[in-house]
Amino acid sequence: MDDEAISRTVTAGIRHVPGVTGVYPPRPVAAAAETVVDAVVPVPLRLHDPDVLVDVDRRGGRVHVVTGISVDGGRPAADTLRAVGERVRDLLDADTAATADLISVTVRLVEDPVDAGVARPEGGPADPIGLPTSNV
Repeated sequence: MDDEAISRTVTAGIRHVPGVTGVYPPRPVAAAAETVVDAVVPVPLRLHDPDVLVDVDRRGGRVHVVTGISVDGGRPAADTLRAVGERVRDLLDADTAATADLISVTVRLVEDPVDAGVARPEGGPADPIGLPTSNV
């Protein structure tokens, strides 16, 4: 299986981990563009397809898998992060001959659930910590 197919498989697998709300490329496009602009030798900017969001790096004879995720606030982010790492390892072990030497997953966003029942006076947005509010 080539690296793009591995990325597609792993991206799809990560999306099914409980608590994951999104999968992102390991580096934001702006950071990748800055790297290209700063490079002495022109390097093509690689934009990610929506289903190829996991980088597979084989430099130095090692396999390094890198991605970013967003998680919901209903489960500790560390638990979701650990589950994603385990899912990536399981997918690579099952579907490819390549075993990852290193898996790097970054939580880029924690989406905190909002209690719709705790709304601010005058129809404002809900208070994120659930404390009563008042106008002074």
